[in-house]
Amino acid sequence: RGQGVAVADLVVREDPDAGRDFVWAEQPGDDAPLADLVPEIARRVLEGLRFGKTMRWGDGRGRRFSRPVRWITAKAGTDTVEFEVAGIPGGGTSMGHRFLGGPVQVGSADSYRDDLRASFVIADHHARREAIIAGLDAAAAAAGASWDDPAGKIEEVVHLVEWPSVITGRIAEQHLALPERVLVTAMQSHQRYMPLHSPDGALVPAFLAVSNGDPAAAEIIIRGNEDVLDARLQDAVFSYERDVAAGLEQLDGRLDDIVFHVRLGTLADKRDRLRAGVADIWTAAGIPAGSLEVAEEAAALAKVDQGAILVAEFSELQGFAASHYARLAGRSDAVADAIAEQYLPEGPDSPVPATEAGALLACAEKVDNLVGAFLIGELPSGSKDPYGLRRAAAGLVRVAIERGWGIVPAHVLEPAMARFRAQGADLELSDADALAALEDFIADRLAHHLGQEGVPQDAVRAAIAVRPGGLAVTAAWARALHEHRDDGALVRAGTGANRCRRSIAGSEYGLGGFTSAGDGDEDALAAALDQADAAIAAARAGGDPAAAIAAAEALGGPVDAFFEALMVNADDPAARDRRHALVRRAGRAYGQVADFEVLVLKGGE
Repeated sequence: RGQGVAVADLVVREDPDAGRDFVWAEQPGDDAPLADLVPEIARRVLEGLRFGKTMRWGDGRGRRFSRPVRWITAKAGTDTVEFEVAGIPGGGTSMGHRFLGGPVQVGSADSYRDDLRASFVIADHHARREAIIAGLDAAAAAAGASWDDPAGKIEEVVHLVEWPSVITGRIAEQHLALPERVLVTAMQSHQRYMPLHSPDGALVPAFLAVSNGDPAAAEIIIRGNEDVLDARLQDAVFSYERDVAAGLEQLDGRLDDIVFHVRLGTLADKRDRLRAGVADIWTAAGIPAGSLEVAEEAAALAKVDQGAILVAEFSELQGFAASHYARLAGRSDAVADAIAEQYLPEGPDSPVPATEAGALLACAEKVDNLVGAFLIGELPSGSKDPYGLRRAAAGLVRVAIERGWGIVPAHVLEPAMARFRAQGADLELSDADALAALEDFIADRLAHHLGQEGVPQDAVRAAIAVRPGGLAVTAAWARALHEHRDDGALVRAGTGANRCRRSIAGSEYGLGGFTSAGDGDEDALAAALDQADAAIAAARAGGDPAAAIAAAEALGGPVDAFFEALMVNADDPAARDRRHALVRRAGRAYGQVADFEVLVLKGGE
């Protein structure tokens, strides 16, 4: 509307680069030569680019950009479009590869890619990706191995090189005593090297790197990359050996001196909160006790690696390092596995913890982070989420749903708040305000998760509003409302709910409840409501939305009969009060099944 476009004029198109659909609108404008339009379009595009880190250059008064802009090439067909951005003039000349190419005269917009390729620049990132993957495949095959990219560095590499070539380097044998995860992290974290594995899965003492240098100088480039990795691995060996020598007790003792957050205490405080937190999750989830002891032991050791030198060097190893050191110290595999899973899931495509104890610890970790941040008023805002709270809430939702845990958020949030207060944390929000904000925040993540499954927002909100149970039950309830929205039963229930709501809208009668006066029609509805309330309560207790829908539908007949037999807004105040009380009660019964004001039903009133 703000753009003056009617909804009927909107179209949905797939953006092949983004791989998803967008809503588009075409707005006709005045005719003008393309060369006259390009400068303003290009200027808006360039000035609209945003980067996490920017810099100024020259006299410092130029525009901010990720790196200094050296030249701008703009062609409209064969015509060179002349304009200026940040003092840099546009023209028809680009630059080829830094070492292999030179200035490139771009003949036309159509020849741009070919002209650059002739000067050793592959401008198309899709083509660069294909060339890189083909090179990695060929180099791995030549080594009799397969390459891997566990940290997902390929996309970054694609945008770091212009003329990629793949080189193979060697890893010094003495470094192979390090755990494989440490070796691979050292390869990938800064250097973006790809590890190699033999057919039997063993790590090969070699790596693949994507070079942007002159392929003729491959031997020099390989030696340089080997030297860089060797230095990093020497640091890793030193850190690892110091940590192992220190042992769990000494590593744990360092947590007293490491601040978790200036207002939320130390990592030792967090460790203690986690030990209590896993018990809260276990109670809320309603699962057997076997995994609780494992989770509590894992929670006591979960943060020992925050005092480790290795994690100070490679932060990506947090969780793994604590798990590995616990295993070396003789702790059980179950405890070590749970420690390793404490940060899962790390994103929408990351797996949830495979073990029950790991899931308990992961949920406790997420609840602690959420509650602490909200209590000190550091809530996510817009695109800013420095503490990863959306990811934490989404992870809590996923674990609960995929494990079928009946976690009611308030049941784990409230004791977590009490722990922060007991530790004397410097808090800003009241428990009531923080709880309300957290419940809404987690509900939003639940709605987003179900939306990714294809459950529309109206069904999700209609389920969340009636609080049918924990996260897993609420998810199942929302799915059921969506699946049954076209069924006669849910439509009839919605019709009854809406009729009740409209008939007493704005009324102040019936607030004191119903007391029988011997009217048969009133008593008939009261008896039907007794049955409906019991059936709906049983359905909610059993997490059975279909049974609740059936009970709400069964109430429709008595409600219709009541409205047909009696004047709800009777002239007699006592009669009006009784009848409004019954209608209110019927509305509450329907409101235990769904928020029918929110739920969109086909064929409903």
